[in-house]
Amino acid sequence: MDSWLTQNLASVARHPALLAAMERIKHSPGPSEYRVETTKSGEKTLLVTSADGKTFTYHSRYDPVTEARRQVESSLENQTHVLMLGFGLGYASAEVLAKSAGATGERRIVIIEPDAKAFATALTSRDLRSILNDSRVQWCVGLTPDEVGDRWLSSLDWTALESLAIIEHPPSLSRNQSYFERIKEKIRYLCNRSKGNLVTLMHSGTDFHTNNFGNAAAIAEFPGVGRLFNRFNGVPAVIIAAGPSLEKNVRLLERVKGRFFIIATDTALRQLAARDIRPDVVCAADPCYENSLDFVGVEDEKDVVLAFEPMTHPDILKSFQGDKILMTFGGGLAQMFSKHREEIGNVVCWGSIATTAFDLARKCGCDPIIFIGLDLSFQDGKLYARGSYSDDIFYDAVHPYTSLEHETLDYIAAKGVFRFERPNGEILYTDYNMNMYRSWFEDQFRQTPGRSIINCTEGGVVSNHITCMPFEQAIDRFWDRGGPVKAILGEALCKPVRCEHAEIVSSMSDARRQLREMADEGREALSRLKKLLRRGEQILVKELSGDAKASFIDLLDLHDKLGANTLLMPWFSIHQTRFVTRHTMEINALKRNNSACLSEWAKELKAFFEAVIRFHDYQMPLLEEAIQDLQGKSGNGAGQKRASSTEELPPSHASDLVSKDCLTAGSRNKWP
Repeated sequence: MDSWLTQNLASVARHPALLAAMERIKHSPGPSEYRVETTKSGEKTLLVTSADGKTFTYHSRYDPVTEARRQVESSLENQTHVLMLGFGLGYASAEVLAKSAGATGERRIVIIEPDAKAFATALTSRDLRSILNDSRVQWCVGLTPDEVGDRWLSSLDWTALESLAIIEHPPSLSRNQSYFERIKEKIRYLCNRSKGNLVTLMHSGTDFHTNNFGNAAAIAEFPGVGRLFNRFNGVPAVIIAAGPSLEKNVRLLERVKGRFFIIATDTALRQLAARDIRPDVVCAADPCYENSLDFVGVEDEKDVVLAFEPMTHPDILKSFQGDKILMTFGGGLAQMFSKHREEIGNVVCWGSIATTAFDLARKCGCDPIIFIGLDLSFQDGKLYARGSYSDDIFYDAVHPYTSLEHETLDYIAAKGVFRFERPNGEILYTDYNMNMYRSWFEDQFRQTPGRSIINCTEGGVVSNHITCMPFEQAIDRFWDRGGPVKAILGEALCKPVRCEHAEIVSSMSDARRQLREMADEGREALSRLKKLLRRGEQILVKELSGDAKASFIDLLDLHDKLGANTLLMPWFSIHQTRFVTRHTMEINALKRNNSACLSEWAKELKAFFEAVIRFHDYQMPLLEEAIQDLQGKSGNGAGQKRASSTEELPPSHASDLVSKDCLTAGSRNKWP
């Protein structure tokens, strides 16, 4: 037994996360007992007795290998990925790897075992080196469901996930039922989320990318929300979404202005301004022109700070006259510029700008975080509170035989496919997107321990992992926690932005050079591919020889080289999302097909090189314009001036202030 443990541990050393799990159990005795017995076939089985005296037998007492083989044969066909829920002593995992040995392509296996002690017992009982040393296996041992989800999300290539087999170990599921239910819920949520992200990129990826370059000078010029992180520790935040119920509570915002950190979504700004209410910050990130209409009529709101993501439609930045602060979702040009400017500050976005407002409040240290207008449903025959740009769009459809209300109800009837019943018996409907936003919020609420998160919407469908109460009650309860919001914002905005403009321009110029080279290589590859096809389109690739084989390998190497360009290919993938998604699946299928002929490979290679040239033709003007804008802004790093404030900053907020003079001095930067 010690011999197996010693040999297995040598393989475990290849996996730092597994080593960490083994280290943790040394210091956590736990109530369960683990016993290994020999079966009639000579193999081992594991018996686990829980604290309540119930014993779980992990494998057959007769023949665990045959038992595992039958289970795998009934569950595994041609799936590209396998999710193993429970490891036991590893019999099913070994069968999956054995069955995958002769399969074309590379099948990825994720093994999830919640009980690190059960896994440690397996290490002492059997030779697991073949599983531990297999590069196709990803281990999730002793992790929480959220940690499993994070690892799944960060390591999985979604374009390669064609089909998924889930193989459950029944005794593990019976013993850890709630754990595995949460795992399944998390995986479903992440799959829907990734599907949503992919669909969004397919529809709006070009807008995201184009706007990034149109806002290049702004990325270099304005301070980042990172300056606000942890500056509002313990200060209440109010997140204002534009749901229909906003009208119930909007009047109460006047009471908390200046004491609670008020963050509004772009869709809510017009409704607030119409009632003479100014949030401290308004968040904007939508790349579409239609969403820029949210700022029509409120361009001169100079007492509101615009927190924008570089993908935001440039019209908003050009027209809005108030101070601006930059945030990033982690992609686009902000990633390149981060090497040459002060930290921007990463925030999360998942479909709705309200998710970004929540994450901003969370990273600013706000507590509690209070929501109003977060209906995420159709309430009282409305999509949003009256006054949003959606009203403008529906007004365009109104004619003498209809009305705004009629057009809105038609939309709700078509889109409101999810039905919810509130505790008071009220029936609400929501659409596919808002239902996914609800899932995201409730998942994130659960992952934000130690904070009070309160829904004062007084309506809607968000109720899990959050406290619901009237807004007036929340104000009274947390009034004493208010802080000097204006002073904190003013100090953050007045300091000059540290930015190396020359280095940014140099990086952009290098990208321009690489783009030209990529297009030249793509054109040359198309010429070589045309010559190669003259050798015979139906010849099998595996039968190529001599110069034809060498030419084919060169073309594949060039395909892989261009695809590995860490600077340009992320841009290419956004611009060509539909193509990249399909192309990746086709290439993987060709790699698994030993009978693929030259014409099949040539079709995909030709499509790739043509896409590279299209990308060049689209990208080059964007680069040229961005470089010109950056050169015109070079050296402009002055801070933005905020209105004079007499608020005193308490010591908890003043530890890293440069000078209180920042609140009354400086020069406003107007961009562009």
